[in-house]
Amino acid sequence: MDCSLGDNKQTEDSAGTDKCRTIPQGLTSIIVITYNKLEYNKLCIESIRHYTEPDSYELIVIDNRSTDGTVEWLQGQQDIKVILNSENAGFPVGCNQGIKAAKGNNILLLNNDTIVTPNWLTNLTKCLYSSSDIGAVGAVTNSCSNFQSIPCEYSSLEEMIRFAGQVNNSNPEFWEDRTRLVGYCLLIKAEIIKEIGLLDEDFSPGNYEDDDYCLRIRKAGYRLVLCRDTFIHHFGSVSFREQTNQYNSLLEVNRRKFTEKWGLPPHLAAPYQLTQDIAAGKWFTYQHEFSYYQHWIENTRRKFLSFIDQAEFSLLSGNMEKAVMLVKQAADYAYYSHPGFFVSPRLELILRKVAKKLSHRATIQLPPKSMEKKNILHVVSQGYAASSHARTIERWICTDSASVHSIIVTLNSATVPNWLVDAAIHSGGWYTKLDAAKLGLCQKAKVLRDAAAMWADVVVLHIHPHDPVAPIAFGVTGGPPVVFVNHADHAFTIGMNVADIIADQRVDGQRITLSSRNVNNSFILPIPLGITRNLIDKRAAKRGLGIDEDRIVFLTIALPYQLISCGEYSFPRLIRDLVNRHPNIEILVVGPSDIGEWSQLKRQSNGRIRCYDIRQDLDQFYSAADVYLDSVPVGSLVSAFEAGASGIPVVGLATDFAAQFSSEIVPGIVKTHFNSIQDLFMIIDNLVDDDAYRINQGNCLKTVILQNYFWGRSEHLDKLYSLLPKQHQPLEILDVMDRKIDTSDIIWAYFQHRSGLSHSSFG
Repeated sequence: MDCSLGDNKQTEDSAGTDKCRTIPQGLTSIIVITYNKLEYNKLCIESIRHYTEPDSYELIVIDNRSTDGTVEWLQGQQDIKVILNSENAGFPVGCNQGIKAAKGNNILLLNNDTIVTPNWLTNLTKCLYSSSDIGAVGAVTNSCSNFQSIPCEYSSLEEMIRFAGQVNNSNPEFWEDRTRLVGYCLLIKAEIIKEIGLLDEDFSPGNYEDDDYCLRIRKAGYRLVLCRDTFIHHFGSVSFREQTNQYNSLLEVNRRKFTEKWGLPPHLAAPYQLTQDIAAGKWFTYQHEFSYYQHWIENTRRKFLSFIDQAEFSLLSGNMEKAVMLVKQAADYAYYSHPGFFVSPRLELILRKVAKKLSHRATIQLPPKSMEKKNILHVVSQGYAASSHARTIERWICTDSASVHSIIVTLNSATVPNWLVDAAIHSGGWYTKLDAAKLGLCQKAKVLRDAAAMWADVVVLHIHPHDPVAPIAFGVTGGPPVVFVNHADHAFTIGMNVADIIADQRVDGQRITLSSRNVNNSFILPIPLGITRNLIDKRAAKRGLGIDEDRIVFLTIALPYQLISCGEYSFPRLIRDLVNRHPNIEILVVGPSDIGEWSQLKRQSNGRIRCYDIRQDLDQFYSAADVYLDSVPVGSLVSAFEAGASGIPVVGLATDFAAQFSSEIVPGIVKTHFNSIQDLFMIIDNLVDDDAYRINQGNCLKTVILQNYFWGRSEHLDKLYSLLPKQHQPLEILDVMDRKIDTSDIIWAYFQHRSGLSHSSFG
């Protein structure tokens, strides 16, 4: 083995600055072990030839007595140094044979079931020689242990190469220190091998020889680095796959060998690195988990941008309807799979261009507008009887009884509750559903624009984040002023820039609006509460639920996805600890079904933790509750409001590192959520042990909520109306750079994946 260094050359770093690194230009000896699987062998070797700089490598193949034509094929290749074994010598022996025959100053051990990709070796080499204390580096892939795989979406070789081309951009921010690297693709400085020796052949035919070698590299004082900026495809253990039992037995034998050699098992010899960011550490125990979701969000962003590319091309081709449909699909995808930003100027620009091209006049018959009252047109994508979204519209209509209110539904009228329609009709207005006419999206936008011009004094958008109809309808100057109600303030949304005012419903939602949506015309319009609940006698309510009157009842109302455990934030663990801490409490959770983990909690607590499917009539539960415990990691803002308005004290665990999770119901006035379990439990102890304190806290919260969200809501609406211009003027679309992905983005993407939201879409 020739360990001398070759000529050096300077290359500019990935950021394009004038900082230069010295990277050896010398030879890399790529060592591949083959044992049958000719088809895989050809794919691997052809990919090396195609995607590796000529003259930068030598290729050494050690064949372990293949019988499927691999030997004959190898012997016909002029650019391969072939070593033929008379028996299957295994992986460590074969690698050592290759190392001894190598002339390079870098040694790369590569599995034969891999396909390398553009810039793979350049990126690995750049990282390897970025510091003198780095001994070996590895790549990420689609299939690998040790958390070296990343989320991937491709179904063909061509798609895989395109995917790799997007990943393989050298970036030191994606170099991650590791205690172990899997040997399927391992680039090692030859001088390190000379220092510590060859692979330990006691681990033949294979498994744990890479664990052993990585530990030896670290003990010699060198670092191991995983290059998350370098992706290759790995089919995964094709040589062992057909002999599963033998493979599992070999794993166990070699694991024992490793333990006997080093005095501790492999997982203790190479412990995973804890998450470096303190705040992120509450969500991710290990750094590799955090890094995985960095890749996840990058993939999401790339897929989202592909929707935009298609939409822009459709618009250039003159197919406006297809362009708008693609915008709708892109926004739907981005809402449920966070791309690291909350608005896309490119997407908005497509809608704005379509808005300006709508020329034909739509035909719509409407009742005459009121000349004595203000005419408010509420635009709804879809309404649900069980949602606070529809209740917000109803309460707006009931509160503003001095105006006439009408409703237009743009996408799906099938689920709109009758009581919402009745509220509009009762005010003197009307109800129209655009989906009934089987119109295209662009036609719906034109109908909506004309309806607003003919009838409305103010337009209020209560639309879904993916609905393009209203953003097109109001993407031009003129007509009545437009309010955008930001009821989905936690995620990606289209259409806000057509509004004259954004009506944010919570402070943290407004923070996202002002910092991340390229708009500054925000007004806080608190969630309107309905009339306070007509609660029955608390003791009777408890008896009706089979609870002793002297028990302290905690109530939580949440959808199942809001209760998914993430890192330190585990609602099941929280309530289990509470019932163990306080023998006189019972906890009712309305939302999840009494199965699986929830059924187990019920058994473990002897029935003191009970869950109930989500339901419309909640009066008995609120009546029985002594304390409302907010859900974790995502709070139930409306349910907490209603509890507080009923005089029930509200407490919860704060998870507000990312604004999407913030649950404070009256921030800055009454503290309801606490940053640590210890602080939360201290408050709960007082609420459980001191009846007077509990009642006083409930009454205090009730007074604050009623003053701000019930008695004062008419004034809030009057203030909003007074801020509106006389004529609608959509905002200019700012051509800004995409936000850099930060920790809060990664946490939100992680939660969407864990909770199953990333597999959802609007109906």
